[in-house]
Amino acid sequence: MSSHNDNMPLLVKRRVQVTGGSTYIISIPKEWAKLLNINRGSEVVLELSKEGWIRITSATTGRRGQRAIDIELNDGLSEAASLMQIIAAYLAGYDVIRVRFSPLLSEAAERVVSQVRSKVLGLELLEESGEQMTLRNVVDLTSMTVESVIDDLVRVVGGMIKEIVDVVSGLKGPEVLEGVIRRDDIVDKLYLYIFKQLNLALQGLMSPGELGMKGLAEVIGLYTMVKSLERIADQVVSIAQGLSLSLGGMNPELRDLFKAVSESVGRILGLVRSRNRGAILTSYEELHLLAVKLSNYTKAKSVACEGACYLVMDGLKRIVAQGIDLLEALMGLEFLKQLEMQG
Repeated sequence: MSSHNDNMPLLVKRRVQVTGGSTYIISIPKEWAKLLNINRGSEVVLELSKEGWIRITSATTGRRGQRAIDIELNDGLSEAASLMQIIAAYLAGYDVIRVRFSPLLSEAAERVVSQVRSKVLGLELLEESGEQMTLRNVVDLTSMTVESVIDDLVRVVGGMIKEIVDVVSGLKGPEVLEGVIRRDDIVDKLYLYIFKQLNLALQGLMSPGELGMKGLAEVIGLYTMVKSLERIADQVVSIAQGLSLSLGGMNPELRDLFKAVSESVGRILGLVRSRNRGAILTSYEELHLLAVKLSNYTKAKSVACEGACYLVMDGLKRIVAQGIDLLEALMGLEFLKQLEMQG
């Protein structure tokens, strides 16, 4: 694809012509045709969106070539900061990420790249030398729709919660908590996969239809939903870590609160697919009542609730808050669906 000219107009007005009595024709600027490698006789693909715009892409060259970036690791940055840079580049849309480093930092680079691969779906190490590691995205982001990945995310988060419920109720031993904690990496992979899908759709590099979406208007609601699920999983991990310290940290009152929150969140996870408006409202009221109960418990036990008790209580409060955000996103998507039906 040719490089973009800063002086090239990005918005033009054209008059529609009619030929043969039934074919509508508009012209495109010469600069645009050159940029997209469109010539006389070229085939193009026209796509009509729900938002009322028409996308034109070349049928032969596709939308874009691979995008690559170099990221330098240095001893002035923590490994966490280096990890954040690489994941941010992946989410922004880079297909190839070359991680450069001095030989003295080779072990640190290996640890960072290993963490990236544990958290990102399809970003694989395909080339390695003493001073560079090349990561390449090898997954077709259209192979799974946004909704299907969300279904997977719901199943994983729901499974994590069920495992903890089983431990608290005595059906399983505390050894399963380690598995709950490890599954957080799967949640991260699914969340980041959806994040990249939505980001590329907003950039115009993927169409909503390719991702199983009805239109770009869904992006904010879908992102809020998956981010809430990811944060709920983070708090489930925090609770698992607290319980691994001491199951005795949960007194009967805290166990009852834990049971109530777990059951409520389980119902909310079911609403991600059904999106029943009445059930959403019921769960919304329920979570607000639980938030009050948790707040009252914290005030009453402010001194006694330490260690494992604090981790469990803090996790429950945050899960309720994220559950409320999730329900608000679901309600917004329902109203958007209704608006589209009326339009």
